[in-house]
Amino acid sequence: MTAFPARAVLASWAPARRSLALGVATLALATITAEALDTGFVPTAAATIAVGLLCLAALLAPPERLSRTGWCAVTTSVTLSLLTAQLPHRPEHTPGMAEMCMLLLLVARAVRHEPLRQMIPLASAAWLAAPLVLLRLPGSEHVTAARYGVPLLLLALPVVVVLGLYLRLVDATREREKNARLNAQRLEYARELHDFVGHHVTAITAQVKAVRFTTATGHPPTPQALDEALANIEDAAMQATDSMRAMVGLLRQPDRSAPLHAPQGLDSLHDLADSLRASGPDVCLTLDPRLLAAPPADHISSTAFHIVREALTNIRKHAAQADTVTIDVRLSADAGALTVCVSDNSTLPSDAPPPHRSSGGFGITGLRERVHALGGNLTAGPSPAGGWQVAAKIPVSHHAARRPS
Repeated sequence: MTAFPARAVLASWAPARRSLALGVATLALATITAEALDTGFVPTAAATIAVGLLCLAALLAPPERLSRTGWCAVTTSVTLSLLTAQLPHRPEHTPGMAEMCMLLLLVARAVRHEPLRQMIPLASAAWLAAPLVLLRLPGSEHVTAARYGVPLLLLALPVVVVLGLYLRLVDATREREKNARLNAQRLEYARELHDFVGHHVTAITAQVKAVRFTTATGHPPTPQALDEALANIEDAAMQATDSMRAMVGLLRQPDRSAPLHAPQGLDSLHDLADSLRASGPDVCLTLDPRLLAAPPADHISSTAFHIVREALTNIRKHAAQADTVTIDVRLSADAGALTVCVSDNSTLPSDAPPPHRSSGGFGITGLRERVHALGGNLTAGPSPAGGWQVAAKIPVSHHAARRPS
């Protein structure tokens, strides 16, 4: 899937991102300590470090704890600024520029993560706390600080708000994409569940019908034949159970990106043909030798396998009277498309209603969506030669060119 390369790139960046975050946090801590020592007064220095650590914690805290840590940082910062303004010991060079920057970043973080009712009070309080830090300077410098510092803080406000809104939009877009991927994954799992369980259950039904039919006609199966039929039923039931367990396991871990099963391709078509042949009809499988020499991509081979399996499942359900089934899988003349055709010679009385093999369930619908996603098309309906036919054409070279590396 296209998300896999991006996920791998992000995973490869994770150590670098952690190292960068650690470096920035270390630099911020060093700056807070240096500014605290500039006060020249131990109680004020300790309080400056404590408030700086609280501001740093508010920036690093998980979003669910942002409100609590943010208000704690803002409250202690305002308290320290107002108390320092009453003390004779003031910082000589900087009032706490690192703390001011962190308070402005707290505004952006509140806009990014908090709901509107909590965002406005917290962002406003954090922004108002930033200019109050200037009160920690000596009184003779208040006019100069207000002349240059307040305009800069006024200009910084829209910048940090826009930054927070942008990050909020990015988060919302990422969440929508994640939900879309999960919905597509669940839809794929539903298709797989239909394909697996439907195939095995119809095989069980066919075996049971065969035993009942032979018994009703006065020719009950021999003990050996009955044992073989029961063994086939047991095997199909166990496979259906295993498929169901795999599905339940995946649904319990909705973020898991592993496929439901190993992709089954064109080399598994012989097993499908043998499975139907055991139920009665004669199955003729034609497989283009070029496909065995150079198989198409896994997702294309798997789609062809699903088409054949669904078609054979529908034959078991709706065409029990068919005695010949033809499976034809080949490349087009220019090797640009894979064609799959499954047909049978089922016949119905002239007054019988037509079979609803393409509209009664979700199998053909799911296959049509899957084939369309690959740029191809699928049809299901009466065959010109009589009977029923499922045919699909899937571009090979076109889709392979679009497939991510």
